[in-house]
Amino acid sequence: MLLKTKRLVLRELRVEDEGSLARYQCDRRYLEHYVEPPDARAIVASSMSWAAQSPRLNYQLAIAWSEQGPAIGCIGLRCHGQTSGTAEFGCELDPRLWEHGLAHEAASSLLDFGFGNLTLIRVVASTAPDNRRVHGLLTKLGFVPENEPDRGLWSRTRAGRASLTSSCG
Repeated sequence: MLLKTKRLVLRELRVEDEGSLARYQCDRRYLEHYVEPPDARAIVASSMSWAAQSPRLNYQLAIAWSEQGPAIGCIGLRCHGQTSGTAEFGCELDPRLWEHGLAHEAASSLLDFGFGNLTLIRVVASTAPDNRRVHGLLTKLGFVPENEPDRGLWSRTRAGRASLTSSCG
């Protein structure tokens, strides 16, 4: 799968992306809301396994400058374990590239794909309650906090309006 934006490419993760993911996942700014770094090898392995499934329920893609370029982040929509028509959204980007609109650009493209091609009705996201940077991104993308804003649960419907139901797990 390949999605192109004005500046970015969203492509399948490859084994060679493990190193670039692991490098930025050790950055103290990235780790601010984690107890320990994610396992880049496990992320890539899961992504490659999901890409081979039919029907495909989960999309975890590299964010890169070009099709052959190294991953500068990753982004996903995961339908497995969600109610029909719902996916969980997640996005991460090398902290050296924050504040340039890249996460918004990548996320807008993937959400358009999800609501259009996958015919999703609702997308949910969860984040650390104090992760204000991600709260800002989710707000710009049309997500709204669910229940109490300090719980870190967000949602967006196909129309970009608030979902009135609770997050599915």
